Amino acid sequence: MKRETAAYRVMMLFLSNAALQTMAFAYRIALGKCAPASALGLNSLMMQIYGIVTSFSISGLNVAVTSLAARTPPGEVKGLLKSALGIFFILWLILAAPLTALSKSVCAAALGNRSAFPALILMLVCILMTGVENMLKSIHFGRKHVKQCALSELCEQSVRFVLVLLLIEKLGDGTDSGTVFLIMLGMAGSEFVSIGVLSRSFIKLYGKRNGAKCRGNARDVVRVAFPAALTSLSSELFEAVGSLMLPGALMRFGLDYGAALAEIGVINTIAVPFTFLPMSFIGALSAVVLPEAAEINSCGNSPSKLIKKALFAAFAVGVSCAALMIAFSGKISGGLLGRPFDGTVLVLLVLRAVTAELNAVCTAVLNGLLKQKSVLAIAVSGEAMRLAAVLLLAPVLGMRGYALGLLLGGGFRMLLALGTVRSASKMGMEKNVGL
Repeated sequence: MKRETAAYRVMMLFLSNAALQTMAFAYRIALGKCAPASALGLNSLMMQIYGIVTSFSISGLNVAVTSLAARTPPGEVKGLLKSALGIFFILWLILAAPLTALSKSVCAAALGNRSAFPALILMLVCILMTGVENMLKSIHFGRKHVKQCALSELCEQSVRFVLVLLLIEKLGDGTDSGTVFLIMLGMAGSEFVSIGVLSRSFIKLYGKRNGAKCRGNARDVVRVAFPAALTSLSSELFEAVGSLMLPGALMRFGLDYGAALAEIGVINTIAVPFTFLPMSFIGALSAVVLPEAAEINSCGNSPSKLIKKALFAAFAVGVSCAALMIAFSGKISGGLLGRPFDGTVLVLLVLRAVTAELNAVCTAVLNGLLKQKSVLAIAVSGEAMRLAAVLLLAPVLGMRGYALGLLLGGGFRMLLALGTVRSASKMGMEKNVGL
């Protein structure tokens, strides 16, 4: 494979993702041995706040900057980065300022631990650095420089894992809030590595170019980022509502509260992540397809050939992995869970993963075509369908109803996405929407 081909970039990112998954698995095992379980629970709650802030301030900008970077002449890339960083800082500040001022109250109300406020403030600093990293990374993805992104991510995560474990071992005081602070400190420290790698690469690629021509970049970034951010936030909201209401739905099926939480924990902690293992490839494919579709579209052409190849690759990988998981579902469930597990639930979760994989590729294509409003409408419709199906079926069928609801919602969203992609690819000569 030539280094310029999309296949080469997909394979590089896939290998990087696979390595990161392996490292993360080993990190979770090591962290579980050196940190109290209660501290890990507090950290998971803290990461819920992390997810909300990043969804608001970073997720939409990632899509916008990657899409626009693929359409932006090399001489204007510096201006695009400046605009993106300025918008990110404003968005970050909108949430960071009140969270910092009310940090003690937020920790007491949301985390049940008032003394965790230093970790919350440090987490906001970490998100600030993560945003800078992500803007640089999105520029690189859009300009097809994926090698630097893979290298920076591997270096960052390696440093993060080692640094967190060393900090807990050498400086840990045994308290939950102190442990979470050290975890956040390790995360923040590792961001210097990735920012350093990507900044050096950016300066080497674009440092000598003139960015004075970049007028209107901020307006274009906001126009693309706003619906993309709403998509991410809506998904977070539906997920939160579903998580809060699911125990009650299972209790109406006949489970007591403790049994319902145990079933949910097994499904969401082990079974669902396992069925999403192919996402290491699908994520790489989507990251490459988005700027490819944007570049083709910016030239006034239809990316239908690219779309067909990407969907075929996603379908082939997803179905092949699903077939293996279903064929060995009995051994898999026993090996993962150490106890009998409903094979029907696992099959439904595997099929749901296939729909999510195809939907991820469709979303990348639509984002590349600047169809963020369509992505938002599809996401809201699909998530609403999923939530309704889960709440209707779980009280009747238990965990089977939960898994079936996930499949129905994912399938509905996938069909909407495929139909929208088909319509968009048939449009042929797209208008360049003023870019």
